[in-house]
Amino acid sequence: MMKKMILAATIVGGMAAGFSGQAVAAHHHAPPPPPGGCGMMGGPGAPGGFGMPFLGNVQLTSAQHKKLKAILQDSHPDFRADMEKEHQLHKQIQDLLVVPGKVDEAQIVSLQQQITAIHQQHEAGRLQTAIRIHDILTTDQLNQIRDTQDKVASLHEQLRALTAPPAPEDAKK
Repeated sequence: MMKKMILAATIVGGMAAGFSGQAVAAHHHAPPPPPGGCGMMGGPGAPGGFGMPFLGNVQLTSAQHKKLKAILQDSHPDFRADMEKEHQLHKQIQDLLVVPGKVDEAQIVSLQQQITAIHQQHEAGRLQTAIRIHDILTTDQLNQIRDTQDKVASLHEQLRALTAPPAPEDAKK
């Protein structure tokens, strides 16, 4: 169970970097990062994720640019402080795991819960930012983003089908 919690925390933590990088890229008209961003699974553009990873493909008006800039400035949490706090919590877990004798699992669970709380705060903040960005976009712009997401999802499915391992010989008969 602890391994699953640590894996989940790692994946969720990686999403923080993915969304902020995509929003900044969209703001500066840079091409969007590759789907999934930063080599992580389940990024903001992935099924079940959220965000506006294809915002860079949408032509924004001057007023929308100003609103987007304001949203991104308002939504800029102190990730460095949170990363440092998380690093210290991970260090405490590592220290507990190398102490001779019985591992204090309750203490490790408590530390993991603190890490999870940091991630949940970041997730809630990213969702609120995505909602605020959504609210400044027109129906046509949102449809354009959805179309792009659908095309990328289709391409990913095709790629998975092309790169899937062959079926076992027994299954072919």
